[in-house]
Amino acid sequence: MFGWLRARRHRRWLAEPFPPEWEESLRRQVKQAERMPAELMAKWRHRIHVFVRETSWEGCRDLNVTDEVRIVIAAYATLLVLGFEDEWLSRVRHVLVHPTPYQGRRTRIGVEGLDYSQGDWMQQLEDDAEDEHLGEAWCESGTVIIVWSEVPTSERIVPAGTNVVLHEFAHVLHELLSGWFPTARTECGESWLEAFQNEYSRQVRDTDRGRRSLLDDYAAESPEEFFCVATECFFERPGRMQTQSPMLFRLLKQCYRIDPISWMT
Repeated sequence: MFGWLRARRHRRWLAEPFPPEWEESLRRQVKQAERMPAELMAKWRHRIHVFVRETSWEGCRDLNVTDEVRIVIAAYATLLVLGFEDEWLSRVRHVLVHPTPYQGRRTRIGVEGLDYSQGDWMQQLEDDAEDEHLGEAWCESGTVIIVWSEVPTSERIVPAGTNVVLHEFAHVLHELLSGWFPTARTECGESWLEAFQNEYSRQVRDTDRGRRSLLDDYAAESPEEFFCVATECFFERPGRMQTQSPMLFRLLKQCYRIDPISWMT
């Protein structure tokens, strides 16, 4: 029943024209829209339209989440699923947007509370504080957190090949594709996951030896973070990745079922 109601909502939204102000924001703020082929562009608008309407949006620390904020974040998020026929982002129900980097808590003090019987209770608070966050993805609750000041736009330059929206939503895709990774085969018939692990091991070696690589050193943190950092580069600098890391480019091209080279060169 709920699937039928959801499909009906989608049809109703898609029957509406894509608002001109949304189109203007997409064209002006998201560089991938400049040379997107017409067929993919139509599909992209549909995904954006559904995602914006179906998702709960909340601004944090007094941030006003405008239509432009929604469109830019939704555009980058749905860019990841343009190669899929199914709607892969339905699991994401909430997007929280912070204006600038924020601090979290490691243990979420409050369930057990602080132990005031100990003389170091102030230190407990300090030790619990995490470093600043640029974003988070909580697949269990369907929540993604984005820091708006770190999202690339026409007015804001971020480090080349980085995109916090692509990174956090790549965590969502990593979870959704967890059953595909172990069974997938490369074009040569090898295990996709084994080939990916080899690329990750190369990244770890380069980072440990202080070698400069295409990806940020954070990619060596774990295979999942490697996947997310590589995803940023795949969609932001595909030509550079194809030249410098051709195997990794082919693996991500197979995973995302799309080739951004054709509209990002």
